[in-house]
Amino acid sequence: MTTLADRPAPKGWAANTSAGWLFPGHLPGAHISAAALSRRLAARHIPNRPARTTALVALACDLPPAVLGPMLGLHPITAVQWRRRAPTDRTTYLQARQRALTDGPPQPGP
Repeated sequence: MTTLADRPAPKGWAANTSAGWLFPGHLPGAHISAAALSRRLAARHIPNRPARTTALVALACDLPPAVLGPMLGLHPITAVQWRRRAPTDRTTYLQARQRALTDGPPQPGP
């Protein structure tokens, strides 16, 4: 990622675009497609499914399905399912953090 971010500005047709994409696509002014990026990551044995899922759940926490679906091109039912996965009640997390602070770090097993 550091190498990509530090590379020089594009030349030729790509220099005519106003967007400075970190992952430019083959069309001027467009980013690389999700499928192409996924293939490149998979070829280097970098999993992208967990990060994608985390990002979708985070968005679903903040956006209602009626906004999430059209924004990401999701079917309405799929947007509702992502919303159901998104925990809006963080009390379980807060209780676990409080327990960890009170009890200390978990002890290794035998």
